[in-house]
Amino acid sequence: MTRKPYTRPTLHRRLLTPALAAMGALLLAACAADDAPDAPTGPARRTVVVYAAAQNTLGRDGYLRADSAEMVEGARSLKSDEQLLLFADDATGARIYRFRRDGGAPERVWSRAGETCSTDPATLAEVLAWCATAYPADEYGLVMWSHASGWVPSTNPPTGTTLSFGIDTGEGGRGDMTADGRLGVQMDIDDIARAIEAAGVKLRYVLFDACLMGGVETAYALRGVTDYVIGAPISTPAAGADYAHQVREGLFSQDPADIARTYYADVTDPANAADYADFGIAVAAVRTAALDELAAVTADVLPRSALAGRADADMEGVQQYANYASAFGYRPHAYDASEAMRRLLPAADFARYQAALLAAIAWQGVTERFYVGPTWRDYLTADPSLACGVSMFVPRQIYTDNAASCAHGDLNEAFRRTAWYSDAGWAATGW
Repeated sequence: MTRKPYTRPTLHRRLLTPALAAMGALLLAACAADDAPDAPTGPARRTVVVYAAAQNTLGRDGYLRADSAEMVEGARSLKSDEQLLLFADDATGARIYRFRRDGGAPERVWSRAGETCSTDPATLAEVLAWCATAYPADEYGLVMWSHASGWVPSTNPPTGTTLSFGIDTGEGGRGDMTADGRLGVQMDIDDIARAIEAAGVKLRYVLFDACLMGGVETAYALRGVTDYVIGAPISTPAAGADYAHQVREGLFSQDPADIARTYYADVTDPANAADYADFGIAVAAVRTAALDELAAVTADVLPRSALAGRADADMEGVQQYANYASAFGYRPHAYDASEAMRRLLPAADFARYQAALLAAIAWQGVTERFYVGPTWRDYLTADPSLACGVSMFVPRQIYTDNAASCAHGDLNEAFRRTAWYSDAGWAATGW
């Protein structure tokens, strides 16, 4: 339910100068919109859009301001055929900024008066289409920045939804809650895919700088609109991505896997302990072109799995990335997509499945220990030589038994509504 823990003692960020911090504050100011300046005369090689749904605690607590200041710093490395844009929606309104290669204050190139719901897929489609028209490119990168809860059903959708990203509290909201006391509006991952398609942009990648989005279910839902999906199966640290490094080394790289490499390197760098401490990380870059084959192989082997006949498999000790706890609304365990199937499948079937899975993972990094909550003492451990850095849902009877207490309802029922369930042949297990 949360992208980043709220109680992390450090705010953000590594050695920002007062000038850069001031530029971050400038991004939050409600000033008159500027004309789009200094744009390339022809299409860029890549335009990157950071889509920050920040009308929630992340905007309130300064994370958007800090990340935008990092983007200012990183923008100094932009080449003449690279464009970096930030869509920001928080309590001050919705606007788009273009970052300058000279490190100057970003120009606000679009704004809207009144309330905008950034977790409405129509807003995402409009923003992407506008960016593609104003700053055309051969290809685009998209960063989805907010709270998130992975593939599980939204607790407050703009329409009917099964998969949830973002929180928008709307006018009068406080923290992450709407004026009427509900968790802010969230967006369906399937609707994200439809919005990208409607915008007509060619995405090289989608990076989720958000919790729990590094699951096979999410990547599979987006396979038709992007070449890569990069995300973490764990709750990500409060500081999130280091955008100064990401702009220089990840977001514009020819190899999108460099985004995951950079994220991992930053979190594990001892020099960044003031921001990340010993939080740990699991992150992966998934090639979506390989996911149809993974679904086909999964469908072939599941009838011989330990789940066949709707058996409730023993998952004790299997690598997971999230605690199943009442404090988190009983969201699912988020099992490692490799280690779960190692437990569930005969050896020969697992070897076939593992080959297809590894073909889909361009790069992954998992630390030996990472934070999961809900208390600051709650960590999980992993064997980096076995864990694949991508999560998956495994149906279990406990999810139905606890449905009345789960913020997302019966997770087994919700799983049946995903494209991954249908195409990967999970119905053959009886679940």
